[in-house]
Amino acid sequence: MGRHDPAAACALAIATALIGVFGALGAVPAVAAVPSRLAAPDLLEPAKSALRLKQFADAAGRLATDPLAADPRAQYLLGTLYLAGLGVGEDTQRARTLFTAAAARGEPRAAYALAAFATHDTPVDESAARSWLAKAAATGHADAARLLQAGQLPLQVDPRVLATEPAVTLSMTIAAARRGDVDTLAALRPLLPKDASDAFHRTPLHHAAETGAAESVRWLVAHDARVDAIDAQGVTPLMLAATAERADALEVLLQSKPHVAAVDELGNSALFYAARRGRVAQAERLVAAGLDPKLRNVGGWSAVDYSVQSRQDTVTNYLVQHGAQPARRQNTSTASGSRPSGPILRSSAGDAYAGWPDVALAASRSDPAMLKSVLARGGDPDATTSAGQPALHVAIVASSPATVGVLLDAGASPTRPDRAGHTPLGVAISQGRKEIVRLLLERGASPNEHAAGGSAPLTAAVRRGDADIVQMLLAHGAQAGTGKGDEAPLILATLRGDAATVSVLLRSGAGREVTDAAGHTALWHAACRDDTAILSLLLGAGAGVNAAAADGITPVACAAARGNDAAFEKLLRADAEVRAGNSSGDTPLMLAARGGHVSIVRKLVALRVGLDVQNTFGDTALILASQAGAGDVVDVLLGAGAKKTLRNRDGVAAADAAAARGFDAVASRIRSS
Repeated sequence: MGRHDPAAACALAIATALIGVFGALGAVPAVAAVPSRLAAPDLLEPAKSALRLKQFADAAGRLATDPLAADPRAQYLLGTLYLAGLGVGEDTQRARTLFTAAAARGEPRAAYALAAFATHDTPVDESAARSWLAKAAATGHADAARLLQAGQLPLQVDPRVLATEPAVTLSMTIAAARRGDVDTLAALRPLLPKDASDAFHRTPLHHAAETGAAESVRWLVAHDARVDAIDAQGVTPLMLAATAERADALEVLLQSKPHVAAVDELGNSALFYAARRGRVAQAERLVAAGLDPKLRNVGGWSAVDYSVQSRQDTVTNYLVQHGAQPARRQNTSTASGSRPSGPILRSSAGDAYAGWPDVALAASRSDPAMLKSVLARGGDPDATTSAGQPALHVAIVASSPATVGVLLDAGASPTRPDRAGHTPLGVAISQGRKEIVRLLLERGASPNEHAAGGSAPLTAAVRRGDADIVQMLLAHGAQAGTGKGDEAPLILATLRGDAATVSVLLRSGAGREVTDAAGHTALWHAACRDDTAILSLLLGAGAGVNAAAADGITPVACAAARGNDAAFEKLLRADAEVRAGNSSGDTPLMLAARGGHVSIVRKLVALRVGLDVQNTFGDTALILASQAGAGDVVDVLLGAGAKKTLRNRDGVAAADAAAARGFDAVASRIRSS
């Protein structure tokens, strides 16, 4: 599919419209009553709070878990996440299944979404569209009723209208790139920074290449996408295109003159990726483009070893015909059939290690005595393999501290990078080789140097959750404040809930105010997670208690929205500002009221915050609590003097909001107060 997909674009519009308008979450699009069983406390509120705060993966997990999994409202919300690819993988068919189940249980928005799908199917299923519209209208969907009366069907929406949030825009752009929807891609890509990438540093071009979407690849390359962009592991679009089922995307990339010989952080070229997946056509094109099938990675493997391991016989035969040979292994097999492992030294010039210097071969054997013998005969401790891997890197990957020590004693450089720029220390950390990390640091390896575009050593160790390596790096001068945005060690440790590492990082000078891509500080994440241990550490270190994210949500507002009582109390004692609104004008009181978090509402009322402040939609805390059917919160607000006559931009007052959702008891209490 190389052009705009109307059904996917229309459905994505529905999903994004819902998720993007946080103030409207949970509202039925009409004032008709809903089934009486919805009058109970809203069990969906924790998931909806996560959506408002753009914690999409958390929301998806909650919606898919019993008892919510069978709730039609939860099915509808989860379906929108599958459409937009937010927090879960994009899956249009899964979304339609969820919408069908929700519509069968009376969810009007799901029926309307299915009408939109039917309208934009190829060919258009007008009968199904009108049937779903009728069901949506019958259960209270005002837009469906209007369209049905006018004899019209749901129309396609311009995706640019929905791209109001950078994170959502990027998600929509990636989804369009992956499915080859060039029209949507062309509409959204100009709204993003040129080098926009996801949490793994993969660009839209990476994603298009991975799915083999040749039209998307062609469009992106023609509009200045970086052909040789690397992700967090050094993977390029060419490598991913080599794994796709069709070779079209790879062909487009090759015509764009990429660096064909580029390797990832383990020394694997695009040919390795093709071999592992058995992509013969891609392997042929890469060899024709100049990749040598005999080249090896940092572990001494060639592409054919990958194809042998994956039992891809066709590509194995092709590579062998072009000179590749599988690495020979020690014969450690037994009668029980255990697999052989560990490379052996070559026995003749024609074996798999032809071209390797003896020092590198001995290093791959993890045999210190043999290595000492080779060095004593004049071997160079800094010798490299034909693929440009120093012997020290080979020894590190072989996980042999003794062999590493022999090379360092003989004068091997502890800082010399391989051809891809990876330092010995970086390779040791990525492999989790603690003893080797210690050896390298003691011999002068810099704890702060790393490959261009790669992670700093400390960041890599924190991401692995390796406390011992973190301690070693800091003890040898690693800069705790290194790393920006999502790479900041303090934020990574906070998200892992690793209080011990957070404490060590703070004592070592970690930047307390560093933020991730969405403007969240470590303290913001701790408040949102209700992680009082880490929150106490950060507050004690002087972290800013009122540092707001890009959308204006402060740590105390996030705690209020989530109902995190313990975190909220700690932030209050730290003099958190509880009156400021976010970019939509929502105050902590509004967020707590909408979530039905009565204990937090009581604390805020006692602080005499503005009871009748209105957000950009005109909603007050009382209107939001009424809409959610939070009767206990409504009682607290009314008792404190909240005005029940105020109306929002749609002319809806608190009692109207409660009645529209079927919360008749709440509406009655408001009117009689």
